[in-house]
Amino acid sequence: MMSNRSDVCNQGRVPVIGVNATTVEDIKQAVKFAARHNLKVKVKNTGHDFLGRGLGPGTFLIWTHHFRYKTFAPDFKYSTGQQAGVPSITLGPGVQWYEAYLFAHENDVTIGGGIGVDGSVGAAGGWPLGGGHNILSPVLGGLGADNILEATIVTPTGSVVTVNKYKNTDLFWALRGGGGPSFGIAVSLTYAVHPKTSLFASFFEAYTDSQESFVALLDTFNAALPNLSDAGWSGYYPFINGQYFALMYLLPNGTPEKGNATLGPWIQTASAIPGVTIATDATTTYPDYYSWLVANILEPTDVIGFNYTAGASFGGGTATASWLIPEEVMMNPEQTHQLSLAMSVIPAGIGQHVGGGDMAKHAADFNAVHPAWRTTLSDISIFGQWKDGASEDEIAATRKSLTDFLAPIRALGGGQYLNEPDFGVPDFPAANWGSNYDRLKSIKAQVDPDNMFIVLQGVGSENWDAEQLCPL
Repeated sequence: MMSNRSDVCNQGRVPVIGVNATTVEDIKQAVKFAARHNLKVKVKNTGHDFLGRGLGPGTFLIWTHHFRYKTFAPDFKYSTGQQAGVPSITLGPGVQWYEAYLFAHENDVTIGGGIGVDGSVGAAGGWPLGGGHNILSPVLGGLGADNILEATIVTPTGSVVTVNKYKNTDLFWALRGGGGPSFGIAVSLTYAVHPKTSLFASFFEAYTDSQESFVALLDTFNAALPNLSDAGWSGYYPFINGQYFALMYLLPNGTPEKGNATLGPWIQTASAIPGVTIATDATTTYPDYYSWLVANILEPTDVIGFNYTAGASFGGGTATASWLIPEEVMMNPEQTHQLSLAMSVIPAGIGQHVGGGDMAKHAADFNAVHPAWRTTLSDISIFGQWKDGASEDEIAATRKSLTDFLAPIRALGGGQYLNEPDFGVPDFPAANWGSNYDRLKSIKAQVDPDNMFIVLQGVGSENWDAEQLCPL
C-alpha cells in the first residue's frame, strides 16, 4: 500500500494466495494443484522485474526465494555423463548476484555473463532466462544465457526435467533467452565460470553548456565505440538531461599504457569540444572483478565519478525501456548522428557497452535471445519515475514517454533487451526475439499446451488480455 494514498486499498496485482516453496516437491505439487483448479500461476524468486511479471490479480504465486544453494565443480560433468571441460557453479533461484559473486570469488573464478548494477537480482531465474548481460559479457562468454551449461526446471505438467545440449535440446534452446517462466520454473542453473582477470578501469565525467555541444560529445563517442570494442574495452555510460555524460569503462588484463593509447585519444577529442567541461578523468586498476564490484556497486563509499548505486535508489515507481544498437549504426556517420540526437533529449539513460567480443562469436540462432545481440555493441536503457501515490494516468504517461523517446532509436534497427522492456513497445514478439520467435512459439505449444505459464510480453501472451488471465 502507498503510504500517502487516501482511496480504498485492495489486493491489486498482488497474487491472492501462494506457496512458499522450499523443495522441488513443493513446486511439483503446487503446479499440479494449480492445474486441477484452473489457477493462473505466477512465479517469483528474488530481485525485481520491471514489468511485474511475477504479479497478477487473482493469481496463484509460487515463491522460490528459499532455493539458496550454491555448488562449485572444478570440472563439470553433464547429467548425461559427458564432461564439459570447464569449471562451473550451480545456483538455486533464490540466490542473489552479490552472493553468487562472493561464492565465485572464494573459489577463485568469475561467473560467465556477469552482473548488473543491482546485486539483488536473482542469479538463476529471470535474469539469465531473459538473456542477462553485464559489463564483462564481451570477455566472459557473452550473455548469461550463453553461459548456461545445464538447467533443471519443473514443467507446466509438474514434471522435473533437466536440459542441456545433449538432453531435451529444444527446451534447452528455448530456456536460454525465451524468458521466465514461460517454459517452466527454474530450480537450478549451472553456469560456466572463467578465470579471474585484473581490470584496468577508466572513469570519466563531463558537463556541456548546450545541446549542440552535448550532441557533438555523443557523436564522437558513438563513432569511437567500434574501435574501443576491438581494443577490449566495455562498460557503462550514463547520460542525463542533455547535459551530463559519464563513463565507467573496464579493460580486462589492461595496462595504463594500453588504456591510454586506446581510450586516451577519445578523451582528448572530447576535452577539445567547445562547451564541454571535464569533471572527472581518472584511472585505476582492480585485481579482479569482485574487487571492482565491491568498490563501485556493493559498497560504493569510494566511488570515482558517477555513483550507480545512488542513481538506482528512488522512493517511488520506476519504468524502463531499452534498445540494442547494432555496430553498423556506429559505422555510419548519419545514423550515429541520429542516435546522438535521440539520446540528447532523453531525461535519464545508461548506455551499456556489453556487446562485441564473445557476444558476437555465437550464431544468431545459438539460443533464443534476439539475433540482434550478435551484432550489438550497446544496449541503451532509459528510465522514468513517479512518486508514491501517482495516479494511473501519470504512470501511463511516464511509460508512454519512454516508448516515444525510443522511437527514433528503434528506427535504426536492433531489438529489445527482454529484462529491461518497454511497456508499450510495438510488436513485442519481434522486438524481443526477432526471427527466433516462431520456433519459440512452437516449443511453447508443446511444453505448455494449456497455457499455464503466460506472462506479460512472454511467448504466446499476444493472444491474451492485459493481465494474461483470459485468452482473446
